[in-house]
Amino acid sequence: MPEPGVREAVDQILSDQSLPKAQKVAKLRQLEADALAKQRGGTEGLEPNRPDDGEELRSIERALMSLGEAAIDQGPASL
Repeated sequence: MPEPGVREAVDQILSDQSLPKAQKVAKLRQLEADALAKQRGGTEGLEPNRPDDGEELRSIERALMSLGEAAIDQGPASL
């Protein structure tokens, strides 16, 4: 499961009819950057690794794809 709050934040962003697509994408990109930073911290030993570590990022990426956006390349070299 994603960290409490992440899935809700994604759902809230997607369902907010007052936000234009560009703002939704910007907010999701910030969540994506935060999730990548948490993953990076885990691989560098700064945060404990969690078994569901990538679920937050997958949730955010699915939301971005639903808006027609591509996810950030997050291959091993990017971590």
